[in-house]
Formats: sequence, structure tokens, C-alpha cells
Amino acid sequence: MLCLRKPSDADIRQYLMERKEEPLQYQHIYGTKEYDHKIQYESDPKYAQYDIDQNRIKLGTGRECFERAVSALKAWKEFDLNWVNFCFNDVPIAVGETIGILSKQFGFWILSFCKINYIIDGLDEDSSVIRWGFAYGTLKEHVEKGEERFLIEWHRDPNSQSMDTGDVYFEILSFSEPQHWMTQLGYPVARFIQHKFCQEACDAMLKCVSGNESIRNV
Repeated sequence: MLCLRKPSDADIRQYLMERKEEPLQYQHIYGTKEYDHKIQYESDPKYAQYDIDQNRIKLGTGRECFERAVSALKAWKEFDLNWVNFCFNDVPIAVGETIGILSKQFGFWILSFCKINYIIDGLDEDSSVIRWGFAYGTLKEHVEKGEERFLIEWHRDPNSQSMDTGDVYFEILSFSEPQHWMTQLGYPVARFIQHKFCQEACDAMLKCVSGNESIRNV
């Protein structure tokens, strides 16, 4: 949705209510469950039309770090950026919830809508990795088309009884393609903005959880 003026919070909440029952608008719904690594998506012909992005950052170690990271993600701290307005922090992370992302680009206010479509919570099968996260997919009025997953992982040491060990990571994984004429014509700029968001979202999570310098892994 393109706006000449910044929409009010009341307007945005009304827009979100109007889109509560709107279906997701892309192929391969739940696709971010399918693989763990970017290269696997790039090797699968059915994802050939999409841009695949994966950003991963170490947040710290141990149970306390994991719990802080999960709390930060539940509070939408990855959107604590000075150029993106998340609508709204009081939206619970639950399947079916609709969210809005507002930013000013190309001289317009752009309001894009997404819907949470699954949640990850628990221990991976046959592993010592504990995960918490969620994914949302794009609705009709979004500049991109696709799905994005936000995930916290705690890689526990199966040989250790200590809760202070095991690396904790935050990861963003997505597949997307331009949906709006503006992102189609301005594709290089749109990709720059996507990369900027992923990098800064990782840094925002690190700042919230630990305040340390980032060490990013892809």
C-alpha cells in the first residue's frame, strides 16, 4: 500500500483488521520449513524464481542467553530500527495474526502486510538443538511476495550438564520475489533494502540480548 502521507496508528489498525481473513498470496506456503540452508533452496528448481536470503548471528551461550533471545523475538526487537516502523509491538506471535511494516521509500510511505503462518517451539528430532521462532508470509498488499522465518537456536552440548554452555544463534531465512511494480522497476534498490534489513535486524537482536559486537555467519 502506497501512501502520500504517513498513516495514523488508528488507520493502520483498521487496515490490519480488514485483512484478518485475507489468504497468503504466494506459492510454497510453509516453504521456509523445507530446508535449513540457502544453498538447498538455490539447488531446488521450484525456488528458482525467488531470491533466497539467509543471515545468521551468534548471540551468546547458554540457557539465559537463549531465554533472553526468545523474549526479544517475542517482543519484535528485530524491528527496532530507525527506518522501519513495525505495526505493532503488542501483536502476539500466534498463527493467523496479521502485521504491518511501514517504511518511507522512494518518497512514499509504504505499508506492507504479512500474516504469521507457523511457529517453531521445542527440541529438534534426533538432535540437541532447541529452537523457537516463527514465520510470516506476504499478503496481497506487500511490495514483495514470499515467506520469512525468524529463528532462535540453542545448540546444547549433549555431553554437558551445564546450562551455561552451547552457542545461541539468531537466524533470518527467506524466499521472495518482487510483487509491486515499484520493486520490479527498482529491483537493485529493493534488494539493497532487503539486505540492509536482515543485517540490521541481526544487530538489533544482538544489541538487545548482549550488547556485543556482531559476528555474522551466513
